[in-house]
Amino acid sequence: MSEPHSQPDNSNPPDRNLDPVAQALAALRQAGGTPTGNLPEVASRKRMRDTRGRGAHVRKRPTGLDGRADRSYRDPKPLSELVYSTIKRFGWAEDFAVGSIMTNWAEIVGPHVAEHTQPVTFNKGKRELVIQCNSTSWATQLRYMKPQILQAIERLAREDLVRDVKILAPNLGPKPKGRFRVKGRGPRDDYG
Repeated sequence: MSEPHSQPDNSNPPDRNLDPVAQALAALRQAGGTPTGNLPEVASRKRMRDTRGRGAHVRKRPTGLDGRADRSYRDPKPLSELVYSTIKRFGWAEDFAVGSIMTNWAEIVGPHVAEHTQPVTFNKGKRELVIQCNSTSWATQLRYMKPQILQAIERLAREDLVRDVKILAPNLGPKPKGRFRVKGRGPRDDYG
């Protein structure tokens, strides 16, 4: 036979190890009523007065799951993250990207091509990178590689920084001028 349902024994005092919310809930269940008193305010009156009327302009400090202020913004950050945030804040991102293209030229075109070519200047108005080659044949070869070079630069800089690449043949010095000069071929880069 089963015994009839009996009501729980409410004569036991609430467990002292529970948190205050659980104790208040247990006391409410024991009394069998509804709360009639005022609930405590979460924020102080001064804090409520300071934040009233400001709308979305109120800056609140982030909190953790326990409600205390989250102080992770004070944790040490990697140096690269600090440097990049400073570069963005001062508007040096474009200059930094151009500098990284100039210094990482061997990664963009490969070490074999980098031996025979070198980036010289960057024209900001035209967004044009000027490359100097050490021979005419390398200048011709680089002109064929122009689309691949632009794609590699875009991958490295992560933005549309360079729109065109100007490739220069080797600079063999000033052309001789005047009546008196030595006959012959002069300086060339196409010898054996």
